[in-house]
Amino acid sequence: MKAGAATGIMDGMNPHEYYIRRVLPRLDTCPLQRYAAISLLPRADSRPLGDCALLMLVGLTGCGKSTTLAQLDAGGIPSRREVADCIAIPFAQSLADEALLPVLDRARRFEYTRRFAQAVPGGIAAAFSWLWLHDDAQEPLLTEGIRGDAELRFALGCFPRWRVVELALPPLQRLQRLSGRQDKFDQVDEAADLDFLPRELQAEARELLASGEINRRALAIVRAEAQNYGLHAFAAGQDYPNYQRLDVARMTPEAVTEAVRDLLALPCPR
Repeated sequence: MKAGAATGIMDGMNPHEYYIRRVLPRLDTCPLQRYAAISLLPRADSRPLGDCALLMLVGLTGCGKSTTLAQLDAGGIPSRREVADCIAIPFAQSLADEALLPVLDRARRFEYTRRFAQAVPGGIAAAFSWLWLHDDAQEPLLTEGIRGDAELRFALGCFPRWRVVELALPPLQRLQRLSGRQDKFDQVDEAADLDFLPRELQAEARELLASGEINRRALAIVRAEAQNYGLHAFAAGQDYPNYQRLDVARMTPEAVTEAVRDLLALPCPR
């Protein structure tokens, strides 16, 4: 959906107003309700998340974010998945005049978040900034949430108190990890071939597929993600003092966790 068409549907409201007035009242359930420190509505005892000290662990599917966050015992604020469920997906469904229903298929979720980003500059990064944090919550906060160049540029440029740490892993290694994990969230109905990979990687990927080291479910998920966010880590990180990248290909999960823990202890660069 083009931005002009979305603006017409929103009847002159900005995207956040449209969400508050037209989408949020229609939600039957929202996983964000389990976070006592978070509100979807402005409150006198809270402040916008964009003003808070936040460490955002980012990376493409299969790079190890979930493992790292679990070892750090993160969970004070919502994840990207939960923000998509409560904000981005129902927002896109509302613009399309569809029923506000849960979406499990990964490829369809990527399609809805792409529609959301077409209507809302900054995409999921903007959706995170719509959240409000209770004044008593301890900072810095830790979560995972933003993805792709557009979201990263938006977050790094608009929210200087956010620090972004990206876990970077080459595409074929991500495919191998994704093929071997058992995550109930990894649901996808469509098959995928290798045409989305760079030509220089396709021969090796074909060998990995034939040997069973990668599977077509993983290929379908990574292809759908690549349509939105590309295949590689953020290339312009050097332009932002609040961005750091960890190349994790040769790091154990424990080493990645310790590196992130060390970054949490440092003041955010300005």
